[in-house]
Amino acid sequence: MIIIVVVVVASFTPLFTILNPNSGVEQNSRNLVIKNETYFVQGLQRPVAVIEDRYGVYHIYAEDNNDMFLTLGFLQAKERLFQMELIALASMGRLQYLLGSGYANYDRFQTLVGVPVTAQKDWQEMLGNATVNATDAESVQALEAYSEGINDYINYSLAHNLLPLEFKLLGKKPLYWNPVFSIAIQEYMIQVLEFSDDPLLYSLMYSRMGPAINSIIPPFNPIQTYYYAGYSGEPNSTVLAISENNYMVNNTVQSLALRLAEEWDPLNLLGTNPPEHSNEWVVAGNRTSTGHPILVGGPVLSFTLPSIWFQVQLTDPYYKVYGVVLPGEPAVIIGHNENIAWTLTDTEAISWGTFFFVQTVRDGQYLWNGTMHPLTHYHVNGMTVNWTNLGPVMVQDGSTALVMDWMGNRFSNDLGALLGVMRASNYTQFRDALSIWEAPYQNFAFADSSTIADISPGYYPVFADSSGLPYNPNGIMPGNGTEYIVSSIPYSMVPQAVDPASGFIVSSNQRQVGPAYPYWFGDTMSFSPGFRAQLEVDYLEDHTELTLRDMMTLQSENFTDTQAELLLPHIEANLSSSMNASVEDALSILSGWNYSMEPSSKAASVWFFSYMYIFNDTFSHIFEDYGIYPAYRSVLNVSGMGGSFLNTIGIPSLGLALTEMLITGHGLPGLGMNVTQVEVQGVEQAMHYLYSMYPDGNFTWSHFYGFQFPSILGIKSISVGPVTVGGDYNTPNDAPGVGPYNFPASGQSFKMVVNLANISDSFGIYPGGQSGNPASTQYANYINDWANGTYLPLLYYPSYDVFPSRDIMAEISIL
Repeated sequence: MIIIVVVVVASFTPLFTILNPNSGVEQNSRNLVIKNETYFVQGLQRPVAVIEDRYGVYHIYAEDNNDMFLTLGFLQAKERLFQMELIALASMGRLQYLLGSGYANYDRFQTLVGVPVTAQKDWQEMLGNATVNATDAESVQALEAYSEGINDYINYSLAHNLLPLEFKLLGKKPLYWNPVFSIAIQEYMIQVLEFSDDPLLYSLMYSRMGPAINSIIPPFNPIQTYYYAGYSGEPNSTVLAISENNYMVNNTVQSLALRLAEEWDPLNLLGTNPPEHSNEWVVAGNRTSTGHPILVGGPVLSFTLPSIWFQVQLTDPYYKVYGVVLPGEPAVIIGHNENIAWTLTDTEAISWGTFFFVQTVRDGQYLWNGTMHPLTHYHVNGMTVNWTNLGPVMVQDGSTALVMDWMGNRFSNDLGALLGVMRASNYTQFRDALSIWEAPYQNFAFADSSTIADISPGYYPVFADSSGLPYNPNGIMPGNGTEYIVSSIPYSMVPQAVDPASGFIVSSNQRQVGPAYPYWFGDTMSFSPGFRAQLEVDYLEDHTELTLRDMMTLQSENFTDTQAELLLPHIEANLSSSMNASVEDALSILSGWNYSMEPSSKAASVWFFSYMYIFNDTFSHIFEDYGIYPAYRSVLNVSGMGGSFLNTIGIPSLGLALTEMLITGHGLPGLGMNVTQVEVQGVEQAMHYLYSMYPDGNFTWSHFYGFQFPSILGIKSISVGPVTVGGDYNTPNDAPGVGPYNFPASGQSFKMVVNLANISDSFGIYPGGQSGNPASTQYANYINDWANGTYLPLLYYPSYDVFPSRDIMAEISIL
């Protein structure tokens, strides 16, 4: 989810700081002792009982909300203070405070985008609403108590010389927490999940390709047949017309778009592209062995050590919830309470909620509807940021500016929505709680003892144009007032499904609604191609009497690549008519392969690299013929499987277009070769590469696929991996990347299987550990189990008194 890749700091830190017995490693090791403890914490109204279970998970039993959230802040800071501070400062555009001037460009970009501005505005709006809005009041209480708990631990650590080692390495002290930090982290999460330069890239491609762009970025998926929220059928004519009505930008705007795309996310701290790889499904009781639903979640996010997730149980008279929270956030994001369970995947709709407009800006004013209006100036982090009515001015040449309208800069009380979810006891309450959720766009899967559902809430803009048909919002639009957001998709019409006749719902980043949906919802550039989702759909259609073990196997051990299953028969048939030594060798290895990306499989390697070279040959030629290369190669250096080659990006629609080309034999412009010739060339390149790497022919997939878990400071000695695991980009155990030069550093970040027949008999695991201390046994202790497909019990006991001693590692009193 969040990639914080930074310099190895020890190289310029005085060695005595690390070795000093009063401040360095030896002193830091005092935090490693797991024992019964008592803490005296300011601001607590009543004593709080805490149990640390045998897996290192804290179970907090409080008598009111204030004490529960305060204790969560205290304990999370005890385990993860440096991570929390680092992400807060990254969110606020203040990394230079910790890491030095090398992060000036990143801080400038983050400030320009608007996160620190919006976080402060949202907190003020929340405070202002608290007297009249119960949800905002509840959110304010949670944020203030949580912040107080973090600050109580900062004071405790300073008084007892227990600051995390990283602060000592950097010679810094933590900043005291305030609610704006938590809101900024919410904004940062929206960035990671719903923030993209895709419209810039799309307009650059369209400027060279014109209408031919529809052949490689079609409005609708030519292969997908399953839409969890329906609307299959013929395309809505208006939506189709909008998708093909692209605004042609001039040379000045093209230059600005290229410049902004090149400056986008300096140092790649947010990741190259938004994630498109998560998995979720929910199965009704009529298809399970217990007669009650099973809910499965596996959000694919970037890996770091410590993990982005922190497991916890929160219990007081108002909340009885178990799940995972984010660093600096007081709400359970994914989990269950006594009655319901939920998980999330990214919707990936509607251009990632990021829109760009060409606007006239000069002399401190901007043009809108024929009238000049004054810019709004924000002074933050030592710089001035200028906003028009649409959003921040990102780049400018003379009076021509590119302005960004990002949904993350809208007020969205996500915390309030999640607090409502945490209390919900049925789908109606769950759905009502999410009605205020605006961003990031997420699919929320739901289950209780008898109902399954999925809903994709959010503020999805509806565009209008004064001259008639709106331009495609997936590209740059005119910002003079002719094109504007007129409304949003009504909540009753956002994608959703309840108890479908199929007995299951799958929402794994594929498009949620079919072509007949009456609103523009994005094109194929953003959605996952759908191969993973189809694998999951096929499995659930083919099985009944499903068990928890079946769900774990599908999530962690089913390595079938459905794109290979679809394409390889066509490729093999073509290759058989053009035999040479390399092709014959490849066909021999592929013969009888079951399309499973097993670590021991050589056929998996042959398939993967053959596809990758076919992809590269195809789109390199297309992009060169249209002049996209070399002009825009710096921002459009694409490769297949989500951008699996080093220093490349992925565009999902290109994989769909290539699949259709290879199946039909049509649509390979400019190559001067037919489909068979392209396939032969790709296979020859793949076999040459594999034998150059492993002359003995031992090029099993285990050499190329596995996961890295980098430390949050990029220090190799406290990182883990690569850890060999089966799968690839098209399987549930998925991520873009391929070794040996670009092993994936993302994957299913929290695998959860919830049994709604007995919610206490549920399982989950994330690759990491509860502690942020690299010397702790709980720093990375879950990784091997995660890689092996082992799940840990999600120990859930509704009260302190019933917690069995066998499950207790330590008891903590907060007084």
